[in-house]
Amino acid sequence: MSPPPKTPASPPPPPRQMSRAAIVLTGAALGAAWGTVMWAVFQLAGQESGVRGWAYLTITIAMLGGGVAAIFGASNAHRRGERIGPRFRFGRRDRGR
Repeated sequence: MSPPPKTPASPPPPPRQMSRAAIVLTGAALGAAWGTVMWAVFQLAGQESGVRGWAYLTITIAMLGGGVAAIFGASNAHRRGERIGPRFRFGRRDRGR
């Protein structure tokens, strides 16, 4: 007996893409975690900055992480063919020239 004929397997679905907001928030969260680590290193090194120093480092590095994630997320989106900038419905008008 011969084995039953094989049906061609359908290709797997494409991976689900993360939203841009999720990419930026992930970058900000990683930046905040890294800011906390940096603050702890500074505290162990003897710099007593307290809660203000922690907030400053955490917020600053979180903003940097979110910005880097936005840049890389936008370049990946552009590579996939997505529109990066918003569409403005106003602006240039034909003035009959």
